[in-house]
Amino acid sequence: MMKAFCAATAITVGSGGTSLAAEPVPVQNRYLIERTFPAGVLDGIDEATKRKVNDNNASVQVNWEKSYVNDDKTRTYCIYNGPSEEAVREAARLNGLPVDSIVAIPLGHKPEPIGAVQKLAAGSQRYLVTRRGDVAFHDINDEKAGVRLITSYLAPDKRSSYSIYEAPDFSSVERAAKASGSSFESIVEVPETLYPR
Repeated sequence: MMKAFCAATAITVGSGGTSLAAEPVPVQNRYLIERTFPAGVLDGIDEATKRKVNDNNASVQVNWEKSYVNDDKTRTYCIYNGPSEEAVREAARLNGLPVDSIVAIPLGHKPEPIGAVQKLAAGSQRYLVTRRGDVAFHDINDEKAGVRLITSYLAPDKRSSYSIYEAPDFSSVERAAKASGSSFESIVEVPETLYPR
């Protein structure tokens, strides 16, 4: 079975008060794909596998940016660019990759350039926070707790957001998410990121 990858994001953290951030930046045709895999499938993804995935993606004009992997390597949250959701689904079919869900995420806060590699401070982990409902990006400073927003993605209807945070532990992210005043649906540790090259 072909091995796979994915990414996602959504909150903003801090202690020095909450303020609305700048308007989200539109990014055309970006998608978050959630996938579930049997244990062990994501172990040992090599350059040849990545090359084959990238070649298949290119055949339908789809580009894989990165994939965030949960701690037991059974779920990925992938960031892809493509001409349409149908093209992204076709790329997944060509690569033999599962698709649990696809969400358009054309808006971003603190967007990263394509191919940007995230560097974490020693002792920090990466977390994906998902929000649903009336979502607004906030800049919340929580430097005392060591929580830092890396990037956020927002659905076109502005009712779903996905943010990637750097933090020392789960409880720090949870406290910061609660302090932001916006409810959240889930927080998932995503300690590994897969890149297309």
